[in-house]
Amino acid sequence: MQHSLDTSLDLLFNARSIALVGASNKPGKMGNLFAQRLCNGFKGDFYPVNPNESEVVGVKCYSSVSALPEPVDVLIALVPGTELMRLVLSGTEKVAHFLIAIPSGFAEVSDRGRELQAQLIEAAHSRGMKVIGPNSVGYMNCETGLNASMIPLVPPGGRGVAYLTQSGGFGMALAMYAADHGMHVAKFCDVGNMSDIDINSVLRYLGDDPSTAIVGLFLEAVKDIESFLATLEQVARHKPVVMSAVGLSQAGVASSRAHLGLDPNLGSIRGALPEGAHFADTGLELMDACKAILWQQRPIGRRLAIITGTGGIGSELADLVTAEHIEVPALSTALQKQLRAHLPDYASVGNPIDVTPIWWQYPDVYPQLIKLLDASGEVDMILVSITDVATTLPALTEAIAAVQKSCLRTSLCVYWGSRAQDLGAMLPLQQALIPCYSTTRAAAKAVAALSQTRAQPGASLAQSDL
Repeated sequence: MQHSLDTSLDLLFNARSIALVGASNKPGKMGNLFAQRLCNGFKGDFYPVNPNESEVVGVKCYSSVSALPEPVDVLIALVPGTELMRLVLSGTEKVAHFLIAIPSGFAEVSDRGRELQAQLIEAAHSRGMKVIGPNSVGYMNCETGLNASMIPLVPPGGRGVAYLTQSGGFGMALAMYAADHGMHVAKFCDVGNMSDIDINSVLRYLGDDPSTAIVGLFLEAVKDIESFLATLEQVARHKPVVMSAVGLSQAGVASSRAHLGLDPNLGSIRGALPEGAHFADTGLELMDACKAILWQQRPIGRRLAIITGTGGIGSELADLVTAEHIEVPALSTALQKQLRAHLPDYASVGNPIDVTPIWWQYPDVYPQLIKLLDASGEVDMILVSITDVATTLPALTEAIAAVQKSCLRTSLCVYWGSRAQDLGAMLPLQQALIPCYSTTRAAAKAVAALSQTRAQPGASLAQSDL
């Protein structure tokens, strides 16, 4: 008998009950790591399944899915791929709404694997289950502490970025990035081989999810380009989307086929993205962009002011942002006169504004310049360069963090060029939700991302408002 399928992804991300097949008490085993994560963070009913154990991590264990006391919302399968079909067909009744198929060995390995994958989906549907995967690291709801994945840590949870990917390694990287930067993550999902639940389904869900402020996509292939772009346009109308794609070169295509068994088809995506969506060249740039968009006001234009203590870096930043189609406008005579009042006669009050190496005055000068630029109405964004001696001045970062609170019109980003031993000095800036970047190119790319998700006056995604 064919069961009707429950396609509500809210039942996945807000599961009330989860069964883990392959749960284990052996330290280091994936079944043990999953069990510990679910036991520590999941607030619903957790059912370990292993015929050789009576308890797993202190929780009653069941011999099979047929022995479960009730159908569950999510069934996580850690069994080898060769045993997955038998597991799906082992019960005569519906045992779960969703199957998280972790194993690999399907469409990504051979035509025979592709056939087995199709049979797996048919069998899962016959049991009333929708499938994430196979070849997936799993998923997370960071708000609730649910970690049903191989990823060893849950990023700070809250209304923030939701990441949708086909790469488990990217999932690991984003979790570490978010944890290191104190960046809120709402949800994460790796759709793996995309055999059943696909990119569009999850993207539509995240578009409607009130906890998702920004959507980050790290993709290799979609089932249908036109359908994907239509879904992307629908979501980007009311939420910023940052996307990175791989498999764009001949070598990348071969790698992607081996990874997922899919034909990469996103080579032309950059020029086709709708308004409100931004293309990032790499996964790191994607995360950098999401940080800027999440933490800062969304600008209403593309005009940028650069403040620097060294002319060379100011010129480099100007070149880099101009290449990203950011305007670095000449400032009015009146505004230059106001800026000049806080600077030595030999400083430049053009744009970039070259403060010169008056390091001991920076904690007083930089905030004044930021305030004047913010109030001027002549720029939409400010990029501040803090390098060398300036990175060793705690009073400077504290002063900029304080002035950020009164910036009502402009967004603010920082290029931070310090020695490794002085990286901790930028902490007050990031705690104030001022995104910092360790290279001029990264800072320029983040500013570009902000400008491409610009909003109407007053629109903001700053975490203080989330």
